[in-house]
Amino acid sequence: MLDQYTAHKYMYDFLKGRVSLLQFEQWLYEHDELEAILGEQAYMELVSRNFKDKYASEECEKQVRNLIDFGEFEQERVIAYLSKLTQPGSELLAICDMVYEEYCAGYTFLRFIALTYILEAAQAKSELISQEAARLLNFFANGQLKITTEHDYMDLRKKSDQIEIHSINDMLDNLKD
Repeated sequence: MLDQYTAHKYMYDFLKGRVSLLQFEQWLYEHDELEAILGEQAYMELVSRNFKDKYASEECEKQVRNLIDFGEFEQERVIAYLSKLTQPGSELLAICDMVYEEYCAGYTFLRFIALTYILEAAQAKSELISQEAARLLNFFANGQLKITTEHDYMDLRKKSDQIEIHSINDMLDNLKD
């Protein structure tokens, strides 16, 4: 039996390109319980769509974005990256590369990790990266950072806690030590 979280996660994966339009269409037809999860009107709109139409993918994406809390899954993804950075022996460089991409796309709270990755040998500074990841995870856990949509977030931290914005030079000076 499909639950709401699992259904929304699958739709999020569709939006992120991890599920093809054909797979999404088949999934819709295989899960009648989606009608109860999404509501009759939204479900009927999805299953009655002409998936062969050249605009079907864009239309589905638009509808799905209105049906799920995109920010919830984005936040889970970013938190997973940060959590991996706090674990010794993690795939540091690969994760830092993904964090750098997220920083460039708009998650500016990732600045220190991203710049450390680009400017320094991240492997040599793994302890500083781990500390910053733990600091950011704490803000997520306390509700002071919350991702709302793709590459947009609410920052409810005190100005003094937003050191990656106002004190990046001080943070980068720590790399020289």
